[in-house]
Amino acid sequence: MSSCLHVIGLGPGGLDQLTLGSYRRICSAKKVFTRTSQHPCVQDLMAEGVYMESFDEIYATETSFEEVYERITEQLREELQKSLEVIYTVPGHPMVAERTIQLIEEKLAQEFKVVIHPAMSFVDEIFRALKFDPIKGVLIRNYDGLKNVALTGQEWLVIPQVYDKLLASDVKLDLMNAYPDDAWVYVVQALGTALEQVDKLPLYEMDHGEFDHLTTIVLPPNSDVVSFNKLAKVMETLRAEGGCAWDRDQTHDTLKKYLIEESYEVLDAIEKKDMYNLCEELGDLLLQVVFHAQIASEASVFELQDVLRGVIQKMIRRHPHVFGEEKAETADDVIITWDRIKLKEKENDKLTNFFNDPKGLPALMWASSTQRKVAKVGFDWSDLKGPLGKVQEELQELESALSDGVGIREELGDLLFSIVNLSRFLTFDTEEVLRDTIHKFQRRFLKMVELSREKSLNFEQLTLDEMEFYWVKAKSQEKSGNMM
Repeated sequence: MSSCLHVIGLGPGGLDQLTLGSYRRICSAKKVFTRTSQHPCVQDLMAEGVYMESFDEIYATETSFEEVYERITEQLREELQKSLEVIYTVPGHPMVAERTIQLIEEKLAQEFKVVIHPAMSFVDEIFRALKFDPIKGVLIRNYDGLKNVALTGQEWLVIPQVYDKLLASDVKLDLMNAYPDDAWVYVVQALGTALEQVDKLPLYEMDHGEFDHLTTIVLPPNSDVVSFNKLAKVMETLRAEGGCAWDRDQTHDTLKKYLIEESYEVLDAIEKKDMYNLCEELGDLLLQVVFHAQIASEASVFELQDVLRGVIQKMIRRHPHVFGEEKAETADDVIITWDRIKLKEKENDKLTNFFNDPKGLPALMWASSTQRKVAKVGFDWSDLKGPLGKVQEELQELESALSDGVGIREELGDLLFSIVNLSRFLTFDTEEVLRDTIHKFQRRFLKMVELSREKSLNFEQLTLDEMEFYWVKAKSQEKSGNMM
């Protein structure tokens, strides 16, 4: 016959909140273990003469809560091996915010009988104290789980056991990433006891008071919370009846130019290393994604959630070295893995669909993408001499075409294509290389205009030789680092 562990919830407050059945079981036991003696009900029971052995000493010796809970679980195992029945009490309801019960289920329930005795939880008392119906929505998060959760502001947010001022400051900063600084916050203390207190104050003042293990932070629904869901709702409102006339008129086709424009504005901010502007431009680009998703949703084609689901699944599927058992030590290994999985996903596509790049792709990027694709199936030069020789060959053919006056456009295109191939072999992005050169040209041109004006000259009236003089001077100053 296996031993039995009785896990008894003590409720959030004093002895009057303990169920009669649990009270009788505790009083009839020879020994009762409790996770902590720092609880009103434990104090009341001990005052009545009930002997309770706490695990407070473990809290003082271990460096993390997880280590504390692991040791408590192992100590309970030792007691179960010695006794047919062991009583273990925990604050509140055993199944609400109680990590030791999760460990007991994982590590002890297969070997011993575990009986859970329910109780009122701290959440029940919050419903009473703040007078709200949980059917409106409640999100309960531990203080260390706020950074990785999408806070929407649509439901009541409950954060239990904010036990000191330092922790309260960390929680406040995490909340300020989503909530307005002046959002209303309830600091709830000692629920269900004579010392119960509820303070309502703005978020930026949340950490100014006193905190202990019976302190809970509660935030009511807030429509100003920053979230992806909020952005989607804004777009839905703009497109709805009574929304914005311009937004309602847009289609996938009419928005194409804005998608391209916003993409290039992001690139411009990156090139200028303007992080403030980059933040804004990324927002504008994200808005375009949400805009297209909303239009598709209205047409019952797909939803924004489908977009999110698709990209999440794709990223996990194509990164088995992160989310699976495969290994990829270098960036090149990652690309090989990515291409292999992508090819398998599209294995029904024949070579007729081999070149499936978007038609609107800039020509240099299109050329580079085309060359990478054929290289993957073996149609490529063996070393740098190949593409370098091809550039020289195409240059000679262009010279011949210029001399004959025939085929100039075609030969110029061949030369450009071969230069893109050479750039690929040198591991340079041709688009970026050309953009850098354009920036350099514009910079030098503006400098030569500035230098001529310093001599009180009208630049537009200079001869070509005079312009060349200032061009060389601007170039020389740039290379010497004297462009100011």
